[in-house]
Amino acid sequence: MIIWPAYLDSRKSRSQGRRVPLEYAVESPSASEILRAAKKLQLEARMESDKSYPSSWWESSGRVIVEYDGSKRELLIKLARLVRSSKKN
Repeated sequence: MIIWPAYLDSRKSRSQGRRVPLEYAVESPSASEILRAAKKLQLEARMESDKSYPSSWWESSGRVIVEYDGSKRELLIKLARLVRSSKKN
């Protein structure tokens, strides 16, 4: 599964690429934060830092590729919660 930081970004609207409800979304998540959260969930994950989200191609945000068997929405919410808790600390 490909996870773009835009999926979790509270500054983006749904039409701009956010895929989680605002209550779970995080302000400006980075691909490295998402990678750390995926590793914390003990998932096999790798980051491609040279990639850009297609609808905002000018921003080199990177992406994370995760091996996961459940639903993408479920994974995104788990990742968003972990990224949010790590930003608070």
